[in-house]
Amino acid sequence: MTNPLVSIIVPVYNAQNSVARCLESICSQTYQELEIIVLNDGSTDDSLAICEQFRAKDPRVVVISKENEGLSLARNAGMRAAHGKYLQFVDSDDYIEPTFTARMVEAAEK
Repeated sequence: MTNPLVSIIVPVYNAQNSVARCLESICSQTYQELEIIVLNDGSTDDSLAICEQFRAKDPRVVVISKENEGLSLARNAGMRAAHGKYLQFVDSDDYIEPTFTARMVEAAEK
């Protein structure tokens, strides 16, 4: 049995001071079947450049840039782009523990 794909949606708006920690925590998950959808919601700081660095080093990272429309519309755009069986949302100023996604999938599959 293969592990289901999880689409992790990360809306980003002017989060240059926190987005690297956020994306590092997602890329370091013990659960590897991930699609990491980063939505740059019209950031005017270095957020986009930081997100692009993660895309360059991890093929699971997809960066979508859009005009600023707010958190809800950014999440909706992420859901439209997602291919996973499960959706997970992580805010750009937050981070997740290494086994977070694995535990989520295990619970969902039960």
